[in-house]
Amino acid sequence: MTQTNFPFSELIMSDEELLQKMLAKPSPQIFSVTDLFDNWECQESIDNSFAYMALAPHHTFIMLTEPVEQMLQYFKSGARQRIRIATVDLGRKLNLKPEIYELYETFEFEWPLQNVWLGVSVGNQTATDHIPLLLMCPATVRFLSCEPLLEAIDIKDYLSADNEEFGHPGIDWVIIGGESGSNSRSCHIDWIRSIVTQCQATNTAVFVKQLGSNAIDSNNYILDVAVNNFRIKLEDPKGADMQEFPEDLQVQDFPA
Repeated sequence: MTQTNFPFSELIMSDEELLQKMLAKPSPQIFSVTDLFDNWECQESIDNSFAYMALAPHHTFIMLTEPVEQMLQYFKSGARQRIRIATVDLGRKLNLKPEIYELYETFEFEWPLQNVWLGVSVGNQTATDHIPLLLMCPATVRFLSCEPLLEAIDIKDYLSADNEEFGHPGIDWVIIGGESGSNSRSCHIDWIRSIVTQCQATNTAVFVKQLGSNAIDSNNYILDVAVNNFRIKLEDPKGADMQEFPEDLQVQDFPA
């Protein structure tokens, strides 16, 4: 990969006008979806959001969530049937051609939705406790967002292509990024390198998004993260220019 910008357009799922414009786009695009599960008890709204995604199978929707427990509870509470009904209702409401949503009327649609990817934030080792809950959610692609990466983390046990412990495939994709901003916390290059190594050892797609605004060269790091002598000098304020990455970290892959 040679791209240096994360190629997603943000999609606000509460904006009906924006969602209808999304449906009208003929060319496949990748959308970063706002977190639906902060207010997960409003199931009708979440069902409606999934209906829009179901009606746009040519697009890909990347959904990152913090409250993974709520996401799992949503899927356990009859989500498939509710999304099916919501998709048919929405297709009729928008006067779409019946063939666009007929698979949902006849129960012949694929589940989970093939174009919806689910992920959780894992910026430190404690947050890895959320990964088993993500693995229980129905998704074609499950991913981790290790951003901002705040410490070295071990995720290799969740990256196996055939994770027997959970009875189904493990994590498919890992995004890594250091924190950006004037008061950003340090991100050590070796923390990023460790995750890349874990992913490559298990053939897991990995995307190094940015080194962060306060990237530290761990090879020279000794004791004090506040010592500026060990801070990597980068032209890009977010450390997001891949040409400035160490060569072994110039990796921006997507799941197959």
